[in-house]
Amino acid sequence: MRELEFDFVIAGGGSAGCVLAARLAAESGASVALLEQGRRDTNRWIHIPATFFKVLQSRDAAVVTSAPDASLNDRAFPVPGGRVLGGGSSVNGMIYMRGQHADYDAWADQHGCSGWDYASVLPVFKRQEKNTRLDNDWHGTAGKLVVADPAPPHPLCQSIIDAGQAAGIPASEDFNGAIQEGVGWYQVTAHAGQRQSAAHCFLKPELGRENLSLLTGFQVQRIRIENRRAKAIEAKDAEGSDWLIRARREIIVTAGSLHSPKILMLSGIGPRDELNRHGIEMCHEADAVGRNYHDHVGTPVTRKLLKKEGLFGADKGLAALRHGFDYFVLGRGLLNSNLLQAGACVDTAGQGRPDVQYNFAPFAPGAPGSPPLPYHALQIHPMTMRPVSRGRVGLTSADPAAAPKLEANALAAEEDLDCLRRGVRLAREMFEASPLREITGAEIWPGPDISSRIGSNSLDDAIRAQARTIYHPAGTCRMGSDSRAVVDTELRVNGIDGLRVADCSIMPALTSGNTNAPTMMIADRAADFILAG
Repeated sequence: MRELEFDFVIAGGGSAGCVLAARLAAESGASVALLEQGRRDTNRWIHIPATFFKVLQSRDAAVVTSAPDASLNDRAFPVPGGRVLGGGSSVNGMIYMRGQHADYDAWADQHGCSGWDYASVLPVFKRQEKNTRLDNDWHGTAGKLVVADPAPPHPLCQSIIDAGQAAGIPASEDFNGAIQEGVGWYQVTAHAGQRQSAAHCFLKPELGRENLSLLTGFQVQRIRIENRRAKAIEAKDAEGSDWLIRARREIIVTAGSLHSPKILMLSGIGPRDELNRHGIEMCHEADAVGRNYHDHVGTPVTRKLLKKEGLFGADKGLAALRHGFDYFVLGRGLLNSNLLQAGACVDTAGQGRPDVQYNFAPFAPGAPGSPPLPYHALQIHPMTMRPVSRGRVGLTSADPAAAPKLEANALAAEEDLDCLRRGVRLAREMFEASPLREITGAEIWPGPDISSRIGSNSLDDAIRAQARTIYHPAGTCRMGSDSRAVVDTELRVNGIDGLRVADCSIMPALTSGNTNAPTMMIADRAADFILAG
């Protein structure tokens, strides 16, 4: 077994790991190692904004598929994620969404996470951000993360925005400002034809530092714990060689909501029954590890376009050649777009804050886990914003190479199913409003035979068949001030010294919207805590 030693060892080179490693290396003077199971982000499809769907079909993404889910009529629930430097920020749709002010206030007031209220996290969002348009109380312009308006704006997205306003949704100029509610253009982490991933914006400018080591192709086997202190990471490299990577000061796990709890459990930190089942010696009993799994769930309402105005075929034949010429030679055109350019956040339940997010796009999504459908179409995609359903992540075996066991329970709570019912109804209203009613034809999903009228049951099975992840798994290493929380409010693992978790798994409850921005904020706060200590 080969050995290395550093002050800090970070397990997981995704959005959180890149932010954390960059700050610790730049500001602490200590030696930092960042371990990533995947490879460097050399895949050109990562960096061209419009080709993110190709990345999700490449070796740079991996899928964890749930056990048959009773809430989906026993259908499995596949959850893809990045397995490459930059993690989710290298494979996602690049929507920049922080969530609602009330989300963070609830973390503090309802979940015992003092110091995580909105007033406390807003300065972190602002200092990370380099916004190309907005400079006000809510936004920053001097950070490393470039946040921009989508380019070039697709005219069909403008048509959906107009229809949303005709259906009664107020216009929004900023989903991350004073209020979230409204319909309009997103801001995105893509600019000048380049995806603005955590690897690109935060990590790469610091890679020349002698005190920062990037170790790709390293799969974490377990954390070695001695006398209730995390001392080292056991890992295998891409050739299968064994490594022991010692940490003089701390180990920080940033492997995401599916793999961070897996690493803890393989290391003997987790529920007694789970560890006993797989013959893993317990270091610290922590029943909450792997629990509290939840995700945003969506069902895309889709209609065919009457004319060939959508994106079908844009990556084939002469159209692909034209777009490639525009991008590589002229620096313009469709490939600069993140495709998911516009959306809405709507209070469909009348509770005073949005509960459904809509993504708009000029293409037809296939069934969950399948490629887009082969015709010109529009989608208005409703998604739950604050899911009530909870699942669990466990182990399939004690083999670190095995995928985690996922029990998604994606729509187990009636509240989540009802949220999607309301979301589908409003999406259909938007399609019937001008100008969409003049440019769209047959409904693909739910389809003309499915009623969404209140009191009708025909929609429920259609939702269960269509429901899909929005790529936002969270909560499996819950933060809190209670004794059952996995980490405390400074992200230290309860019961073990020298160990933290700092990614979206620590969220006690999902933020209302996309999770990449909150995940980077969490990592930045972890750096604050470590540097202060």
